[in-house]
Amino acid sequence: MELQELVARARILFKGASKRVLVFELVNGKRSAKEIARKSGRGLSTTLHDLQKMKDMELLAYRKDSLGQIVRKSDSVVYEKHPILKHLSRSYFNEPTSLPQKNKATNKRTLSMRAVKTPTEQEILDICRSGEDQLYEFKSARTDTKAISKEVCAFANTHMGGIIFYGIEDDGSIGNADMKRQIFDQKIQNSIRNTISPSISVKIIEKDVIGYKIFLVVIPPWNKKDVHQYEGRVYLRHGTNVFTAKPEELKQLHKGIFII
Repeated sequence: MELQELVARARILFKGASKRVLVFELVNGKRSAKEIARKSGRGLSTTLHDLQKMKDMELLAYRKDSLGQIVRKSDSVVYEKHPILKHLSRSYFNEPTSLPQKNKATNKRTLSMRAVKTPTEQEILDICRSGEDQLYEFKSARTDTKAISKEVCAFANTHMGGIIFYGIEDDGSIGNADMKRQIFDQKIQNSIRNTISPSISVKIIEKDVIGYKIFLVVIPPWNKKDVHQYEGRVYLRHGTNVFTAKPEELKQLHKGIFII
């Protein structure tokens, strides 16, 4: 589903309902419905009603474990936001002009690219607390450039692309990048050219987060034309993992159909 459609649904649901917006903002994939009700100061039945409405509109989903079972805490369901909405600021739901309109000459690729914006320092801290997901990957300093290139390839074959945070540990703790941005940029760009075909243009951004220097490798969304291979194999990012594309997935990609 496109970003524009999801945001349009959210605006309808949240219009004049500031308490419902608060419930939505408290959903982080870790809190149960009971915890959200307590933090929002609303009754459990009202909170469950709001959460169900958001789920019906596909803004939220039940969080599931690796076995596909719904996650519960204290016998209460844990919810998570749709990946596209997970890190959007509240202004997206309040300001219609912040999103492109359908009648403007803007193609789908441009709409998708606007969805993965460069996060601010505070948003990076929030991402670190929430953990990796479909859009965000953490890599500690000294991670081999080829490992990063493989992640780049997997992101580049997905609808939204993504961001790799270099200098952040798997558990979300922030460290320092171990080289200058220019050197890191050169290493990554060379690795991409040598391992990925067709090659991909990525942006390297330096960020200062609570006194630590980290690099963001920003990967654009798939262009629906080039099926990118890393060392001869096509990879896709599903959630927080990278998988080799299956034969049926390859057929879809070569037809210009998104897998994820």
